[in-house]
Amino acid sequence: MRRTPAVASLLLLLAISSVAANGDGNQGAPAGATGNNGYGSHDAPAGSNGYGGGQEVSYTAEPYRESVDGLDYGFYSESCPRMEEIVGKAVRKAVGADYSLAASIIRLFFHDFAVGGVDGSVLIDVPGHSEKYAEASRALRGFELIEAIKTELEAACHATVSCADILAAATRDAATAVGVPYWSLKYGRRDGKESSAEAADRYVPMGGESVDELVAFFESNGLDIKDLVVLSGAHTIGRATCGAVKPGLCGRRRAGTLDRQFGDFLQRKCGAGGDREHVELDGETPTAFDNQYYRNLMRGRGLLDTDQKMLADPLTRGFVNMFANAPSQFFVHEFALSMRRLGEVQLLTGKEGEVRRKCSAVNY
Repeated sequence: MRRTPAVASLLLLLAISSVAANGDGNQGAPAGATGNNGYGSHDAPAGSNGYGGGQEVSYTAEPYRESVDGLDYGFYSESCPRMEEIVGKAVRKAVGADYSLAASIIRLFFHDFAVGGVDGSVLIDVPGHSEKYAEASRALRGFELIEAIKTELEAACHATVSCADILAAATRDAATAVGVPYWSLKYGRRDGKESSAEAADRYVPMGGESVDELVAFFESNGLDIKDLVVLSGAHTIGRATCGAVKPGLCGRRRAGTLDRQFGDFLQRKCGAGGDREHVELDGETPTAFDNQYYRNLMRGRGLLDTDQKMLADPLTRGFVNMFANAPSQFFVHEFALSMRRLGEVQLLTGKEGEVRRKCSAVNY
């Protein structure tokens, strides 16, 4: 069932992560799964998936984290058995031609999540009215790729695969190429029938959220503080606009919580280029999905104010320290687990919503 939209602070943490895609998954539960939930372990990887994105992981979900009814690993095993193959092939080809497109796929997913849950509503194209035309959506890309995948799937399996499931699979496929372990997906999400630019501008955050607000958002959706810190690590790759960097920049410089040399660089970069100028989220290893993001926070070199706050806040400081000092592989496995959990909250399933024939338009 869909949950009532909350202040979608999560989007700020993940909206600009940059990843690439390679390889196809399978429709079954992961080989190393404990029980039948297919989650990954918070402690260690289990088994190889042959996907090209590292090892798959295995985990027994706590009851409050179990996904909503109506999702299943084998949802398309009979009705559209090539679904994941078709999605994966298209994503690999597109990202191979334009590496930065992977970040856009991820961003689409989190914009969709932010407004009423993962229901494909961000893909609806009604000029001036739908989420796509919100001020918060002005930098979104990747619509054409998702629509092209939908067209191919309609030819193979008419009126079967939802746009929400396509977006979830494309997001997973993008993350694996930069070293995030492959995670199996449950399918059965349904597409929403409504899309509002006003709602997007209301729920998609533009910065300034406190750690308490972020924690409250996560806990209201069955996630926890650790998930918050893990998913913030998507800022180990990709770029942000100066418009997102500026809030809190002067205050951090005055308080001495921003590395002086880094602060001087940001002041020059954003002062000269304006709000739409881009800055690498992790200037140390900008194309590697690793734990450098957390190391940057430890040095006062977090790009966004909301990121740097996690080191100062006692609720999140311990996790920041843990990921900064642990091997990168530990972080990327944890990231896969939290991404899977995130994709199984705030959903339409069963007879709710619809399966759109085109991702850009509701059925008539």
